[in-house]
This record gives sequence, structure tokens and C-alpha cells, in this order.
Amino acid sequence: CLFALYQPGDEEGDEGPTIREQMKQPPFPPFESVIRSPHLRGMCLAVTSTKEPYERLWCVYELAVALDIMEQKKKDGDARGDGFVVVEFSRKAHDDYMKRMQEWASEKADAANIDVHTWSETQSLSAEQLYYLNKVRCEEARCEKMEDEARIRKSVEEGWGWERLNRLVADFRRPAEKHAAEKGSASLL
Repeated sequence: CLFALYQPGDEEGDEGPTIREQMKQPPFPPFESVIRSPHLRGMCLAVTSTKEPYERLWCVYELAVALDIMEQKKKDGDARGDGFVVVEFSRKAHDDYMKRMQEWASEKADAANIDVHTWSETQSLSAEQLYYLNKVRCEEARCEKMEDEARIRKSVEEGWGWERLNRLVADFRRPAEKHAAEKGSASLL
């Protein structure tokens, strides 16, 4: 959005273009044209403690488009493929996420009558990936404008589908654990 979409165009007295007019531009809407640019080196999902990106349908949609492009770059052998999409957390958002994930994993371990470390070792996926698979529901995300929401929902339902989109988000977070370990960040458990 920052570099692709003129957002004030819907305000009273603004000459535009409106968001609706921009979204009709072929071959892709503005944000998608930027993400698909062969000159783009990468995309960053910035997570702050003030708003959950997975509750914002535009963020979810743009992330999905970028993840598809990242996957295609990997298949094509493009060197940008591995790090094309990254996530950066503010310190508070990081701490909040860690706390929520730890609480969730502890609840799962308690339900199984085992300690959280043992529970984690019995899982086929990482605790962070399991958290995202179980807690992030992209289909619950919303847009401020109902026409945007309807258009994005239709696109997701005709394309990826909600289950695949939720899986894309969870799988995308898997490499984040390795990255955090390399940077010396605390692990989930």
C-alpha cells in the first residue's frame, strides 16, 4: 500500500483516483503490480502491537500474493526466492506473540497431561507453526470497505481457498523460527 495505492482518493473533495478506480487497472491492481515487479527485491510484513495483520484482509491478501510470487521465484531458481518475503516484529509485538504462543502450547500440554517440552517433542510440526495453523483464521479477517472485502473474499475463494491460505501463513512462519534462532532470539518453548 505504501508505494502502490493512492488511498486518500476516497475522501470527500479529493480528485482521486479512488481506490475502486485503481483496483480496476489491468493487468493487476497497483499493489499486485508492485509485488510482481521483476525489480522488487523483497517484501516485509511489519507486525506491531497495535494491529494484528492477520485480522486485516488486505494484509492477508497481499501476503498471499507475495508468498505465491516467492514460491515461483524459488521454483525458477531466482536467488531472491528464499528471502523474498520476511516478517519483522516490533519488540512489543514479538513479546506479545511469544507470550500467546507459550500460553497456547502450555494449554495443549496441560490437556495431554504432559509438560510443554514433552508435548512439543511429540508434535510433527513446530510449536510456532502449530500455533498459526490453530489460531490464525484468515477467513475471519475484515476490510473497512465492504466492497473491498467482497472482492477479496471472492478472489480467495476462487483461487487459494481459505484452508490453503491459512496453511500458507503457517508454513511461511516455519522459516521464521530458524531465522530467530540464527539471530539469537528466544525460541517458543
